[in-house]
Amino acid sequence: MNIIFDFDGTLIDSKERLFKLFSFLVPQSKLDFKAYWEIKKQGIGHAEILEKHFNYHSSAIQEFQLKWHEEIEKQEWINYDIPILGVEKKIVELFENHKLHLVTARQSYEMAINQINALQWDKYFTSILVTKQEKEKSQLILENIKIQKEDWILGDTGKDILTGKTLQINTAAVLTGFLNEEKLKNYNPDLIIDSVANFMI
Repeated sequence: MNIIFDFDGTLIDSKERLFKLFSFLVPQSKLDFKAYWEIKKQGIGHAEILEKHFNYHSSAIQEFQLKWHEEIEKQEWINYDIPILGVEKKIVELFENHKLHLVTARQSYEMAINQINALQWDKYFTSILVTKQEKEKSQLILENIKIQKEDWILGDTGKDILTGKTLQINTAAVLTGFLNEEKLKNYNPDLIIDSVANFMI
């Protein structure tokens, strides 16, 4: 069986990275970590946050988004990422009987690989696929993995669930990432679990 994992928000906690970068790019922000993520977990994007909370106009929002994409995968921000509690133990357990794959929408293949290698997780994955924001996850998966209907994809976003539905495989949404349970339910995943650490087949 193939088990496909998203990376950010699914295997690693990158909330601190995103909050720190937002605070850096919007120095007038008074949002603390909790307030920022209460907004984000409702599925509200940065453009709406900037417009409603900081009176940004379209040109300022575009400038923010450009700087965000330039900065988000730099090592100084990546350093804030930490593995989600219990995830590595579950990966090791699943590795014994299944083919594990990691698929991420990161821009930089090199930075993603470096981070996975630093965690010493590379040995557990049959394939590590990075979209580089040039392809959809579903396309990249179909090009590299022989999918069967009993396979699983685990992720923290609606896009991850929709990817699984496109591939016609099982979907599990995790609550460790960027959307709350109410928002994830809208995508009708087969499972909603607190964490990859709680995933059972």
